[in-house]
Amino acid sequence: MVGASSSSSSSAKSIPNTGVRIVVAGNCGTGKSSMIMTAAANFFPTNVPSVLSPITLPEDMFPDRVPVTIIDTCHSEETIDEVVDELKRADAVVLTYAFDQPSSLDGLSTFWLPTLELLNVRVPVIVCGCKFDLMDKWKEISLEQVMSPIMQRFRNIEKCVDCSAYKHSQIQEVFIYVKKAVIHPTAPLFDQQAQTLKPRCVRAFDTDPDAAQQARNKGPFELELLQPVTKTNSGPVSKEESKLF
Repeated sequence: MVGASSSSSSSAKSIPNTGVRIVVAGNCGTGKSSMIMTAAANFFPTNVPSVLSPITLPEDMFPDRVPVTIIDTCHSEETIDEVVDELKRADAVVLTYAFDQPSSLDGLSTFWLPTLELLNVRVPVIVCGCKFDLMDKWKEISLEQVMSPIMQRFRNIEKCVDCSAYKHSQIQEVFIYVKKAVIHPTAPLFDQQAQTLKPRCVRAFDTDPDAAQQARNKGPFELELLQPVTKTNSGPVSKEESKLF
């Protein structure tokens, strides 16, 4: 995993009754369909179609049992309108590149991420490096150095995750990250540009140290957010501000 961001779009969608709709997009051959099938079936498929029908992940993958539907896409001149339509309807987007296709990483910053901006698709984005088992082609490349400027440029990127469907590594985690970004957006708490907690969040934790400690105990994601917290003299949190938490 590279440089996890703690930002989510301030216009994050409310969760519809049908659950969370995740669209997976990226250059052809980057492992989108294999990743989806492995997450859904819990094993690596031997025969993978060029594009999958919508798949609903097993509810027992997620403690809250909110259903997650994954939409596969195939990018070509014939399907571009369909891909655009799916991106516009997404609650979150997974953008893929492949470790056996180093040039596919360029497609993120030259096409896919700018396309999301052009379409005004303001939802959480997870960048997923697929086929991590073929990392040998990247021996001379510092992935962190490559991804850091992309994440600085495109602020809706929540995380960058490496995975391997063949090795069954980090596959389900990809969709757990995405779902969490949709259901528990951090934009009300974290200023992505300043890379600090927002004042109202700091004030909330100042008034309840026990709650801050409980949040720290929940796991690495919350710990990343709480590390910058410092005591302030900003006064108690108002009723209006408390509604954000």
